[in-house]
Order: sequence, then structure tokens, then C-alpha cells
Amino acid sequence: MTYERMASPYTFVFLAVLVLALVVPAAAQGTAPRAVQPGETIAVGSEPLVLDLVNLRSADTLNPITELRHYRDDNPTKQIVRVIGVPNDGYFKINAHTLGGKYGRYFAFSKEGGLIRQSSITFTPAPTATPTEPTVTITATTETPTGTETPLPATATTTTMPTQAPLPGLIAVIAIAGLLVAVTRR
Repeated sequence: MTYERMASPYTFVFLAVLVLALVVPAAAQGTAPRAVQPGETIAVGSEPLVLDLVNLRSADTLNPITELRHYRDDNPTKQIVRVIGVPNDGYFKINAHTLGGKYGRYFAFSKEGGLIRQSSITFTPAPTATPTEPTVTITATTETPTGTETPLPATATTTTMPTQAPLPGLIAVIAIAGLLVAVTRR
């Protein structure tokens, strides 16, 4: 008669809790809405931003924001260039694709209250990170027959190295999965 060693159910529970502790904070990152104030400038990139537009509501009516409108020359009396629908002004997702390349000043609009001129926000493109290394400057001089030194033009060399984002959460999940496989095979 052979006895097989069974893994304790507590081991599986411990591993599940550990995996959730590593994965849930990474998944929840960036989901809390950012409260937007009138006149604020927001950098928008390819990653979605969650905005809370409640502060853009009219103080008189408090009607919800239903659209963000971009006008030609940032003048609300001119032609509308772009309209972005806002289904929920308390939790509004936006990214560069949503803007369609039309960065600039957007005015809040409420279906019930109309255009809210004092409530505008400005969207700008998010800066892209470019890795750089220190610049090395080399200066050389030449001696002329009269004994004076003439500096040659300085040359500067800049070298950029590609950067990689570390994935510690993914590495930890793979390690835990490996432990789980090892425990189940015993």
C-alpha cells in the first residue's frame, strides 16, 4: 500500500491570497477618478485616464455634463470642431484616441443647461519619455605658425539606449504558478 502525500488545502489558499495580493493592486492602479477643476490642463496619452468632471457643472443648476466641446480658435461663438460624449461625468475615461488628435481647450456642455462657458479644460499631448545618456564634449586646439592656439569646433555625441520596463508583478505571478505546479506534483 502506497501513501501519497496530499498538499494541504491551506497551501492552495495561501498561494491564492498571495497571487491576489500581487495582481489586484496592479489591476486597480489608475482606476480612481481624478477630480478635474475648471481651467485645468491635462496631459493625455495612449493610456486611458479616468476623470471626475463633476466640478465642471454649473453651480446654479448642478446639471450633469453630457459633452465636452472643442471650438475653432477656442471661441464658443465659432464652429464646433469636436464633440466628445460624456455618459457619466463622475467616471469619464479618455485617451489620445478619444481626442482624435484634436488637443486644446474643451468646454463643458450640459443637455439640460447648455454650454457652461466658465467650465473649460485643456487637453495636451502627454510627453513621451526618451532615454538619454550624458553628453560628451570634446574640444581640440590647433597651433598656428605664429604660436597662437585656435580652438576647433566642439563636437558633441549623444547616445541613447533603449529602456525596458521591469515586470516584477508578472515575474512573481509566474514564480507562484511554478510553486503551485510543484506542490500539486508532489
